[in-house]
Amino acid sequence: MAAGILQPVPDRLGGSQDWVKYEGVDFSTATYRPPHISSHPPLGFPPYVRGHMAWTGKTGGEFDGKIIRLTPGDVAEVEQALKHFMSLKQDGSEVTRENFPLPRLGPRLKDCATDLHVGSGLCILRGLTPGTYSAEDNTIIFLGLASHIGDQRGVQSSQGAMLTHVYESSSWTVPREDRHGIHTNNSLPFHNDMGCDILAIHIRNCAAQGGNTYVASAGAVYNSMMKANPWAVHTLAKHNWPIQVSRRGTSPFVAAPLLSFHSDNLIVSVDPARIGPHPSVRHGRIPELLPAQREALAILQQTAIEQQVLLPTGQGDIVFINNWAMLHAREAYHDDVTATRHLVRLWLRNNNLAWDIPESMKAPWESSFGTRAEKIVNRQYPVAPLPEYMAPKFTNGSAAFILGESDEE
Repeated sequence: MAAGILQPVPDRLGGSQDWVKYEGVDFSTATYRPPHISSHPPLGFPPYVRGHMAWTGKTGGEFDGKIIRLTPGDVAEVEQALKHFMSLKQDGSEVTRENFPLPRLGPRLKDCATDLHVGSGLCILRGLTPGTYSAEDNTIIFLGLASHIGDQRGVQSSQGAMLTHVYESSSWTVPREDRHGIHTNNSLPFHNDMGCDILAIHIRNCAAQGGNTYVASAGAVYNSMMKANPWAVHTLAKHNWPIQVSRRGTSPFVAAPLLSFHSDNLIVSVDPARIGPHPSVRHGRIPELLPAQREALAILQQTAIEQQVLLPTGQGDIVFINNWAMLHAREAYHDDVTATRHLVRLWLRNNNLAWDIPESMKAPWESSFGTRAEKIVNRQYPVAPLPEYMAPKFTNGSAAFILGESDEE
């Protein structure tokens, strides 16, 4: 299994649950005064989103997703599947549901995949003990279980990283301000991993303090905003948000909405770090955000905080999130000599259940799962983080998707 690792990006977010600030700007104090807009929704949107996925954090803030608790028999079946795969002498990148057979657990994972697309949008798999296995075995187990949720894995960087270690080492000499946010202990605002269908996270270890993940239903956020700030919904749905993309020889951004209602699904695709100008792209080639856009982002963050639910996770859990239907955020954390926070991330797609993606939101997705991803041949599955952090030349996004060097001028 290849031991490469993707290059992360700088992040300047800080402070526990300080989620309405970005790049030194406090969106909560914005002075923009919106024009009068009808309380009607944008064209093609419903006045109110209903369904199992539009759960609200205001009803007590308790997790209402599916939790699959593995029995000793289930764990034994997983270990037997690992043994079977290892006997095939295949590379770890070749793990599939067919060569990682789970005859008893598999149907429950299939139900989990269904629930991700038409149910609550959240699922936690509980009962594994990472310390029992080697780093490579943990990786193969994660890939094997995830293959029963999604049959396609997404590319997470232009260098071909298929698996990301969300981690910070006390031995790294690169300053935090020169690293990507997921490789610091800072808080991260509510966002999506843009271009990803299912976000899968294996919790190898928890922090000594903090580091909790919160989720907010896009449906609940939409309903609340339609009631209190319908103008912000209209702003988020406009096709004029400058989204940073990596496209050699062409514009370094696409104009796209952050919110869409498509094929009866409310779809959100937003990452504050990928919207607007990027320091590596000079001469104003990516436009500044409009005052209304900055205020709408602030309202989105504030509403997500109001609707947030704490994910009740612990060491060994594997979390699956419908990334089109949920926003997620991380609080700041602290490690010590006894505990170092370490998560491993996959991007997945279930081609039988996947939501149809509107053309206006496809640019980041194409880089991960589409025709642009197919051109990346050298795909990397690092089993552990590298001991020394390599500072990137320039990057973008909470999801750590890298701008190509040819985009610099």
